[in-house]
Amino acid sequence: MPDLITSILLLLVVGIGLGELFNIIGLPEVVGAIIAGIILGPAVTGIVLPAPELSTISLLALFFIILQIGIEASSDIFTKNIRYVTSFAVSSFIVPFIIMSLGSFYLFKLPYLEAVSVSLSVSVPSISITSVLLIKSGLIKMDDGLRLLGGVAMSDAVAFIILVSFHRAFLNIAIDVLAFALFMVGLYFLDMFLKSKSGRLISIFKKINGTRREAIVFAIVIMMGLAVSSLFEYIGITFVLGAFFSGLVIHQNSVGEETYGILKRTFQRMNSSFFIPLFFSISGLDMTIIPASSLPYLFFLVLATASIGGVAAYQFSRKYMKNITQKVSLGIFGGRGAVGIIIASLALSKGFINGTYYSIAIFATIVMAISFTFVFERSLRKMVKANPDSLVVKEIV
Repeated sequence: MPDLITSILLLLVVGIGLGELFNIIGLPEVVGAIIAGIILGPAVTGIVLPAPELSTISLLALFFIILQIGIEASSDIFTKNIRYVTSFAVSSFIVPFIIMSLGSFYLFKLPYLEAVSVSLSVSVPSISITSVLLIKSGLIKMDDGLRLLGGVAMSDAVAFIILVSFHRAFLNIAIDVLAFALFMVGLYFLDMFLKSKSGRLISIFKKINGTRREAIVFAIVIMMGLAVSSLFEYIGITFVLGAFFSGLVIHQNSVGEETYGILKRTFQRMNSSFFIPLFFSISGLDMTIIPASSLPYLFFLVLATASIGGVAAYQFSRKYMKNITQKVSLGIFGGRGAVGIIIASLALSKGFINGTYYSIAIFATIVMAISFTFVFERSLRKMVKANPDSLVVKEIV
């Protein structure tokens, strides 16, 4: 096995290369990175093997990825669309997740931990895939697009809470929920305070030299993310949620539009060129060959989440979306990817699932990501073609 630096180099070269190839053909880059890990890992060539050092680097990468997602999401998504995002999360994620968990437990006789963990990782939509599709298509400029993004963000947050709660005693779960609720209240008031003092904060930052200001803000954001993540770990909730919610209070009202733009671009470049391909290629190293006896279960997972969740998303779009068609919404919702893979990786590291069920979850996620990306692209083209002169299409293009 090559040394650590060489292993990272190989994972990055193959991961970025396949990611770019997938991007060219209109598929999620993270899928290419995962396949790179599968190719380099024990499932195919065995050139790079899973190691504790790579797992540690993977956690660091995960922190920066989730922190960026929080910064990109913004607290306004929740506060301005709470009715819609809650309805979306319940109908399009919670209901399919419960049905899949029951089917896994009773029909396929999976142990409780495996049934919930696998169902959770496959049923949860991914804010990273969703945000990319919305930004690239221009739908992010619409209220409908923000509602979809908010619904997916809420689903992801609930999924992480379920992951760290379902295996614990009821009293511990109650304490976790109470601690989380208190944190959310505190975070809300902190966000309101930062917005009310935005002018003063921006004026303070402007007094600092430009380059130095950016470095200070960047350092503050990272330290705040680490502090909140440490707090979440201490109270028994995964650091992932801490990184996400700490990112929500970082916006242009608190640091200024120019600094916020630089901050976002810095995280995007750092993650897209290093942490994202590295994290997902490392995730691919743990993939194993799925035994033939597990294929019916894989088929059940894909069919259940696509049909049950798809119908729910379609009905949600029909009821609440004014400008985006139902099939476009379905394509966005079905974009499984980063979050499901992260949950599967965390479940594997905690011993909730073994390598076989991890591989099933990852493979199902890849199938969903590829399939629904095609659905989205095709449905979007039809929507634009059907209404070439509408105001909505002009906003998109």
